[in-house]
Amino acid sequence: MTEFDEWHQSRERTDAQAAAAASDVSATVTDLGPGFWMVSVAGATRGFIVQIEVKGEVRFEARLRHVNPGQGTRIGEYWEFDRAIAAIIAEPPRFVGRDPFRELTNYASREQMLERTERKRLQRRAGRYFG
Repeated sequence: MTEFDEWHQSRERTDAQAAAAASDVSATVTDLGPGFWMVSVAGATRGFIVQIEVKGEVRFEARLRHVNPGQGTRIGEYWEFDRAIAAIIAEPPRFVGRDPFRELTNYASREQMLERTERKRLQRRAGRYFG
């Protein structure tokens, strides 16, 4: 078995897990403010819904989460709130197996930061000879 075959099988397994999570209808909708909701499935944020007004009529725009928090992958506009939630749940998650938001930010503890500074201090002094 080649590395590609192993990767392909692991990818199929993660896609199957993602499909199983998407088929779970236990979505949690959190109200974040006037006209703004967050949809999460199994504890993971899947997307956002924004209430917009077009020609005097209220619509709901569904977006999947994106690496850039101010942006989002737009799914579409819906007349009903429930259909916007269903559209977000039906979309397979783009990021399987890792959380890009966690990779973008520094979640180092105080002890880890102290270890880093000590390591850097020792590296700076490594080239010096004391005689």
